[in-house]
Amino acid sequence: MKKVVKVSIGKIAFTVEEDGYLILKGYIEELNDHYREIQNGSEIVEGIEERIAELFLDKSGRSSVITSVIVNEVIMVLGRPEIIDEESNATNFRRGGVSASGRAEKRLYRDPDNKMIGGVCSGLAAYFNVDTAIVRIITLVLLFFSWVPFMLIPFTGVHSVGSLVFLAYIIMWIAIPEARTVHQKFAMRGEKPDLSNIQRNIERGAQRVGRDIKRAGRNGAPVINDIFRAISKVFAVFLVLFSIGGILIFSFLFLGIEIFNGFNPGDVMDYVALGVENTLWLKISTLAFLFLPLLGMLYGGIQILFEFPNPRFRPGLIIFILWIISGFASATLAVKSSRPYWENSREVVDVPILTKSDTIYLSLLYDSPMPDENLIIEGDKNDLAIFWVDKSGSEKKFVAFPQIRIERTTDDSTRYVKMRTQSFGYTGGEAMMKAQRNLPLYELTDSLMVIHPDLYTKNNKWDGTNKRITLYLPENVKVMLKDPIRFGFDGDIEIMSGFSFLKHRAPYRPW
Repeated sequence: MKKVVKVSIGKIAFTVEEDGYLILKGYIEELNDHYREIQNGSEIVEGIEERIAELFLDKSGRSSVITSVIVNEVIMVLGRPEIIDEESNATNFRRGGVSASGRAEKRLYRDPDNKMIGGVCSGLAAYFNVDTAIVRIITLVLLFFSWVPFMLIPFTGVHSVGSLVFLAYIIMWIAIPEARTVHQKFAMRGEKPDLSNIQRNIERGAQRVGRDIKRAGRNGAPVINDIFRAISKVFAVFLVLFSIGGILIFSFLFLGIEIFNGFNPGDVMDYVALGVENTLWLKISTLAFLFLPLLGMLYGGIQILFEFPNPRFRPGLIIFILWIISGFASATLAVKSSRPYWENSREVVDVPILTKSDTIYLSLLYDSPMPDENLIIEGDKNDLAIFWVDKSGSEKKFVAFPQIRIERTTDDSTRYVKMRTQSFGYTGGEAMMKAQRNLPLYELTDSLMVIHPDLYTKNNKWDGTNKRITLYLPENVKVMLKDPIRFGFDGDIEIMSGFSFLKHRAPYRPW
């Protein structure tokens, strides 16, 4: 059994084998001796210890025992001080260059150490080797000069640039991984995590702090970081409120609101003829496509607001991938579902009215009486539309009568009925055949016209067919609806129900 030692490295507690501890202790003493006479030497050693702690976490985790093998691997990654000095003297390190041995393949990551919101701007700045403040200022300028003109002069369309910048930031926030490990943080700048680069980064940080102190003495404390921190909090609150509001609204629309009593929008889809037999996956993919961005915004807003650490399984990326999959599935199923409606055709037939009566009576014939609920009635002096849901039997039915229209003619002898049907199909021929076979059904006996409805169920679905009966009559001929309600096309009463609230709502009266 090997002895172990509890040590604190970079303010993190580790359990190290005794052999590994002796190797690590000697290495740190060597670092202290090497950097003791160098300016900011203590900060450099502290930075190296932090890198050692991060490398230990990468290789073994927090709870595992650090072996001597792991210690030697970490020392090999960082390098010995004397070897680093020999390589630095052989290059232009003193002039600010980077040696070939210090270069690594540059990768794009989000910078968690300098982030204000998601680390996108700081990650781009590190990748392109520019100041982070420059990238942030450019982002703010694009957002400001694209949104402000739209706020001052609405409907100009210039806000589209700001929308693209905002959308691009969200996509990069989700798609670009965060630099978590030591290797990723150095690869973000195209460097290797050895002693020379650690020393250089700490010296750069010290110089930056010195410049900030001098600038603060001359011009006041720099406010750019405070501004971005405040913006990040406001942005986080906006994301949380917007996502919660969107989730509540969509939940209410799709699950809470009822078009008719017992029918929500998802249920109505089962009564419409689509190009797919089972609409379950269409509903699931559409809801996922709408809800997943809101969940991603909620997660990101909470993470920024409370500064939670990012979990290793990266839920933001998982949500983004699921959103892409659901969007592709929803679009594919929507295209397939719309196939029965790609072409349309109309059929129009004129039938003369032989009666010379001064009144035409209309009767809408159906087996069951019209219910007191789950119905839509809209009518004025020229048009009438009646539609309801029959729940009297074992199966729910949608009862739809053809739209009735009254057109007045100047010729007293002109009396005829125009039947019009518009149908849809995958091909033009299919749509034409449907239109010819689905003309409105009615019987005209003397002065009484009996009109029959179309019934739609889950087995006999609505396929987009639209029917209308137009009566061309002289001005002196009255039209009266006697069943299932009494209604005169004289303009005295207008019936509005359903979703329109612009006109007077008048109750209907049974005959």
